[in-house]
Amino acid sequence: MRLLQIGRLRKTCGFQRFMAALFLFGLFWPVSHSGSAEAGELASDWVRGHASRVRLVAGRQIGLGYGAGHSGIVAGVVIELDDGWKTYWRNPGEAGGVPPDFDFSKSVNVAGAKVIYPAPKRISDQTGDTIGYKHAVVFPVLVTPAKASEPVVMNLEFAFGVCADICVPAEASMSLEVPANVSEKVPEEVLEAMDHVPREVDARRQGDPKLVSFKADLESKAPRIDLDVAFPGGAENGDLFVTSPDGLYVPMAKRVAGKGSEEQSAQFVIDLRDAFELDELKGKKLTLTMVGAEGQSQREIDLK
Repeated sequence: MRLLQIGRLRKTCGFQRFMAALFLFGLFWPVSHSGSAEAGELASDWVRGHASRVRLVAGRQIGLGYGAGHSGIVAGVVIELDDGWKTYWRNPGEAGGVPPDFDFSKSVNVAGAKVIYPAPKRISDQTGDTIGYKHAVVFPVLVTPAKASEPVVMNLEFAFGVCADICVPAEASMSLEVPANVSEKVPEEVLEAMDHVPREVDARRQGDPKLVSFKADLESKAPRIDLDVAFPGGAENGDLFVTSPDGLYVPMAKRVAGKGSEEQSAQFVIDLRDAFELDELKGKKLTLTMVGAEGQSQREIDLK
């Protein structure tokens, strides 16, 4: 059985609980097939696992306007969770967890499969803060056929984690064939998920958050990054998440008491005193994901 690539996770209390669960459940909780796709639907069977079920869905649509105006197959990895359970974003946060891992390498006639992540939420409990999703999430996948005139077979080996009082890693194998001339539209659940993907600066909408300013101090005894973010529609529930290149660890952003420099803006700080890879971060770019009440956006900053 293929092992999860846990990467550089911190040894927090939550992570220790996660590792204990690996042994408690025999390293992995296997998932099993149950249910079937509805007639006329481009979807795999549901695969049932611990507190969750997953499947692949797909369709074709021209000119979605995402990225380079992707034309062709748009798929979605659908996760439905039992009440009280969560799964993780690409950065699981500080309290432990594991990001989803999508392996399409055994697919047929697929030149590329780009997974994009809808905006997550901060989830806080007694172990600390994690970043992820509750109830359900759809991860859109932009699929590029090697030969457009031939069918595509998406074979996905999917590894993910679900967590409530304990965290349980799971694996699922799914397969879905998309005929060459299929006219099935992209499922609404996938289009809705794409609408919640953080937009780049040049694609921002009126309600999307924007970075007003930031200041990085990497040389003092208390290195930190200060950020000022505007959230149209209200800053009360606005949030900010950070990812770094090569999986380098960056502490989660924390909201600072008080208001930002503009109306409906908030201040955040990233305390880098515990960033044990601080020297490696210097000169790199961080990706900011800003999530507000009316939209979500993404941009990079340089750490000089």
